Amino acid sequence: MCAAAPRTLAEELRARSDEELEQLLTARTDLVTPLPTSTTALATRSATRASTQRAVDRLETPALQVAEVLAVLPDPVSMTAVSKAWGARANDVVADLRRQALVWGPDRALHLISAVRDLLGPYPAGLGPPLADALGRRSPARLAELLEDLGLDPAGDPEVALSRLAAHLGAADAVEALLAGAPEGVREVLAKLTWGPPTGAVERADRQVRAATSASPVDWLLAHGLLAVAGPGTVVLPREVGMVLRGNRVHRSPGRQAPALTGAARRPAQVAGAGAEAAADAVRLVEELARTWGVAPPPVLRAGGVGVRELRRTAVALEVDEATAALVVETAWVAGLIADDGEVEPRWLPTPMFDLWAEDDVAERWLSLAGAWLGTTRVPALVGTRDAKDSARNALGPDLDKPSAPVVRSAVLAEFEALPPDHAPTADDVLARLRWRTPRRSGRLFADLVQWTLRDAGWLGLLGAGALTPAGRALLQGDDEGAVAALRAALPAPVSEILVQADLTAVAPGPLVPELARRLDLLARVESRGGATVYRFDDASVRRGLDEGLTADDALAFLGRVSATGVPQPLEYLIRDVARRHGRVRVGRAGAYVRAEDPALLTQLLSDKRCAALGLRALAPTVLVSAAEGEEVLATLRAAGLAPAAEGPDGELVLRPRTARRTSPRPVPRPVSGEPPPPAQALVGAAVKTLRAGDVDADRAEARRAATPDAPRLPALDPSTSMAMLREAAAFRQVVWIGVADRDGVVHRSLVEPIQVEGGRITAFDRSEQAVRVYSVHRVTGVAAAPGEAPVRAGRERSVEGSATS
Repeated sequence: MCAAAPRTLAEELRARSDEELEQLLTARTDLVTPLPTSTTALATRSATRASTQRAVDRLETPALQVAEVLAVLPDPVSMTAVSKAWGARANDVVADLRRQALVWGPDRALHLISAVRDLLGPYPAGLGPPLADALGRRSPARLAELLEDLGLDPAGDPEVALSRLAAHLGAADAVEALLAGAPEGVREVLAKLTWGPPTGAVERADRQVRAATSASPVDWLLAHGLLAVAGPGTVVLPREVGMVLRGNRVHRSPGRQAPALTGAARRPAQVAGAGAEAAADAVRLVEELARTWGVAPPPVLRAGGVGVRELRRTAVALEVDEATAALVVETAWVAGLIADDGEVEPRWLPTPMFDLWAEDDVAERWLSLAGAWLGTTRVPALVGTRDAKDSARNALGPDLDKPSAPVVRSAVLAEFEALPPDHAPTADDVLARLRWRTPRRSGRLFADLVQWTLRDAGWLGLLGAGALTPAGRALLQGDDEGAVAALRAALPAPVSEILVQADLTAVAPGPLVPELARRLDLLARVESRGGATVYRFDDASVRRGLDEGLTADDALAFLGRVSATGVPQPLEYLIRDVARRHGRVRVGRAGAYVRAEDPALLTQLLSDKRCAALGLRALAPTVLVSAAEGEEVLATLRAAGLAPAAEGPDGELVLRPRTARRTSPRPVPRPVSGEPPPPAQALVGAAVKTLRAGDVDADRAEARRAATPDAPRLPALDPSTSMAMLREAAAFRQVVWIGVADRDGVVHRSLVEPIQVEGGRITAFDRSEQAVRVYSVHRVTGVAAAPGEAPVRAGRERSVEGSATS
């Protein structure tokens, strides 16, 4: 004997197996938190607009198209009718929608839940409203005129008239017969509306028209019911007419197949090498950023973030464009390497975590950056764009979070992961495929996020030469050790020697060991990067090393140890010459003073136009004073070609090694909430057991209700409906039955007279306890009227002693 068809979604869910319930909770993760107490509560939760929207927004194109077909066809509808209207066999797609509790019922009577209909809007798949609704705006007299113009039998009842018109105009042969004798231009008008949107602007659309006097294609269509009036200036193509014009198909073609990913195959060595080079450069830039800000930290804007000018200075210091500088800054922040120091006048500084991070090798440091980027909701590419208030968005500002960013990021990289290794698809193909996967999320921001993901992933080295790198593939698979090992294998081995040349340059044939790189940065500046890094020695770079405390002998000894070609004579001359001149002129504080052993040198400064802004005055043959600050005097004299040094109150040179400032320990920033994480399998299994236990308790409560004939069956209601019914009962002093779930999820029925409903609380007089009680709305499972019960007014005057809060 066949089982009876379910009458509601709750009944269908209750009839499902444990495995099917687990599939539902896994597919719709938001249903697990908070945990429903029974399958009835699960059905109520799954049918809410918020939960349904999450599910519908994740549907792929085939599932969304079939949902639109179900929204267009009458409810309920058979599987055969759905497949016919879609243009392909829809059994497997309907099964997926049923698995997600968006469709319920047997194949011969499928129901689409109402929340999905609401989300798909009044014009699903670009089809207008049903004929009965579209023509229902006409008066009975005008409906009679339309019946007469179409040659149909008259009807005194408007409902009968609408039914006849819908049946006639919904038939393909009737529509084709009308169009066969249509005037010129009618088909062109219909072609614009057939595939949506089904509305068009028409002046005085609600004017009275008749078939015999119609003077334009639109008038002719209105007079024959093929167009309806949607408003004073709008016409709409009725749904049945649209279906006839579409050949009784809801969509042009069923989108069963995802667009293919085309592109070129790359050489494995090319992919790994390009990815390793990008990863190493990203690590270098983040390290340079933290060291630069550790010496000269930028201020935190009052609204949060880094100012435009500070970001520009950072870009110049890192020798990158501002967009890349914003990406470096944001990546360092989400990895917990820089933070607001929290002072009265806050500044952006490296955190103590940076020092630990800097001690790791390049692969380990890359892993922390890439892992932080994958999970963050920050979108660095938004820096410089305008927000809703037309204000510019700043790096590290509060308005760069997009909850959908990590979802899109994972989706983009998942497409690369599914491809054969070393395959590089085009950006357009990736975007087209993702739009097929989530058509309701494919707006302008979605397209931008896809492009930005590809750019950022290439910068970080997850992609190399347009393909997923071995390190990136391992990271996506959760194999951190494999990712580090893959990157180490692709990175060139660090070198501990450089090639110093006679043209005052040095060539590093590969990445330098950290200590050598730090020491070399004191004496030289990077001139170019690539397979090899070229350093340039000049007066300013050598003087920087001397300011840090090096002597000429120290510098030459260091270069002699690390240079495979020795120290060329021109470089030795440069270092000794700068050292000889270093400190001949000294600057101290007056405003500032300038002192030198050579009076002629100071006399020359007094007449030098480049120093005029300092306002130098002679106090003695060997001493000048200036109203300017010492740092300004030092900078001006250096620009004039001198090598001044700072002097302390004791007359000794002041060496200025760069001091690295740090914040106090700071936690790593957490992403803003977005998609709930997938629940663990153990939690899903426990949730199903809870649902089953709740159903048992509900059966017991129903048995108790059966033993009390006065207590009716209470339908499951959402909180908003329950509150509306209880407010009405309070207003009219009606007595009602309510079901209330206790802390264990067991539902108890009570006969109450509602007194007040506000703030999510219900104050009511309980008949059985003869006391006033307060209930939480979210614990009320159902409400039903109690006919024949008179209100107990005395309850309103009773003491609230002993009242309980559910």
